[in-house]
Amino acid sequence: MIRRDALKNIGWITGGVFMLPYACDLTPEINYSNFPLIKKEQQELIGAICKRILTEDFEKFPTPEPRGHFVLTMVNDCLDAEERAEFSKGFEAFQSLFSLPKESTFQELLPKEQEALILENLEDQETELGLFLNHLKTFSLLHFETSENYMKNYLNFEFMPGRYLGKVAV
Repeated sequence: MIRRDALKNIGWITGGVFMLPYACDLTPEINYSNFPLIKKEQQELIGAICKRILTEDFEKFPTPEPRGHFVLTMVNDCLDAEERAEFSKGFEAFQSLFSLPKESTFQELLPKEQEALILENLEDQETELGLFLNHLKTFSLLHFETSENYMKNYLNFEFMPGRYLGKVAV
């Protein structure tokens, strides 16, 4: 009888271990101090918008963090309270574009439709949506321009000032 209970428990443990990757999301949710209510889906949406504004190329320009995380960190840390409020209103306006039941989400749109939507609203900097997209564009460009490969190979930037040249003819 004890052997049967042991085999049954082993079966439950094995089944639980195999189901664990499907039941748990192993990627952590990042919390931002000035945006405590932003959820993981919203973070992914902002990352998708940033990738559509400026595509990522991890092979040529590797970065230590994803673009969406960098942009949200910059928005969280660099914008003042008034600008963060405008950013939040613009993000809500962007989400309201897809709130109708018959509409699809931003990720389900075709890439050309995504680009058209972004370009259409990016030009108008007077609206909340335009300000939101311009902040994303600015911080996406900053993320690209601060990558190590871009700074070394295209800007000839030296991370350590004062290069030492051992034997130089004077």
